[in-house]
Amino acid sequence: MNKDDKWVIKAGSSLVSGNHEGVNIDFISQLASQIDFLRKNNQEVIIISSGAVAKGMNDLGLEKRPDQLAMLQACAAVGQRGITEIYQTTFEKLGYTTGQVLITHDDIANRTRYLNAKNTIEALLELGIIPIVNENDCVATEEISFGDNDRLGAALAGLIRADRFVMLTDQDGIFTDDPSKNKDAKLLDLIDLDDQNIDLSQQLNSTSGLLGRGGMKTKIEAARTSLNSGAATWVVSGLEDDTLLKIYNGEEVGTQITTEKSTLSSRKLWISSFGSVSGTLKLDDGASEALLSKGKSLLSVGITDVVGNFNKGDLVRCTDKSGNEIATGLINFNNKEVKAIKGLNSEEIYSTLGYLTQAEVIHRNNLVLS
Repeated sequence: MNKDDKWVIKAGSSLVSGNHEGVNIDFISQLASQIDFLRKNNQEVIIISSGAVAKGMNDLGLEKRPDQLAMLQACAAVGQRGITEIYQTTFEKLGYTTGQVLITHDDIANRTRYLNAKNTIEALLELGIIPIVNENDCVATEEISFGDNDRLGAALAGLIRADRFVMLTDQDGIFTDDPSKNKDAKLLDLIDLDDQNIDLSQQLNSTSGLLGRGGMKTKIEAARTSLNSGAATWVVSGLEDDTLLKIYNGEEVGTQITTEKSTLSSRKLWISSFGSVSGTLKLDDGASEALLSKGKSLLSVGITDVVGNFNKGDLVRCTDKSGNEIATGLINFNNKEVKAIKGLNSEEIYSTLGYLTQAEVIHRNNLVLS
């Protein structure tokens, strides 16, 4: 274990929620104890905590999770304060200060706000403060929200280039089948996402708990994102009081998820994982092959169709002629310009638009293959 490794630790609603005014105090206490151990061993820690909506439901006397967005936001507004106070009180007993950070998808999808969030969290770490992060459910809408804190945790792992991303859950890890329905389901101690022989269909169809929004599908999707940024990734039980200690000591625990793919650069990580797609370009076979097999930039001659409204610098999706996504990237033209030059050779762009532009519709440095 290296000195000053960064950990992003995500605690789900099934763990944080409980009978004490909507919060599981025992879980937060044992989590704080483990983080105290990590901090005393020169590890930096960011906590991604669910539970705000559940806490708010308790405080508002609601037994069922609301199905209206405004009511969910109201619950989050009420519950976030209480969750933050409990974390602060618990960590104060161990000599630490916590800082609340609320993030929406827009904060990650917007490059400037992405860097601002990164700087804020890194400043908190430099000051010795433990950031307690949650999606800002008070203002997020279903269209822009992460949808669950697994994805938020993975986004933050990439944001600060974490060394370890740990998703704590109420299961021992990822199983061959849903253990609540199949007693013969076996724990998978290692999943290589590059192994074509592994069938994850059962896990991808699993559902979340009563108060949560993410099942095993979101955990696997989140793992792809965190692994892209170089963070070693686990799905493990948060019910044990030594899970994080075992990971620190290099012991096998829960499910570790791995990949052989190389870590993406910071800019390409943001492009592939956190940007909001504004439109779609359909490509012919030649352009698809140039992107997939030859590492080329996207040129106008290979574009056959344009969908959506976007501006220069927006993130767009590229698909093959069958509609399969093959890449995403930052575009050098708006949608009207692309419609005017699609199918044309690069030297024809100036005569068509009447002004100088870049030759590439998407430069290969701003393009990430799917």
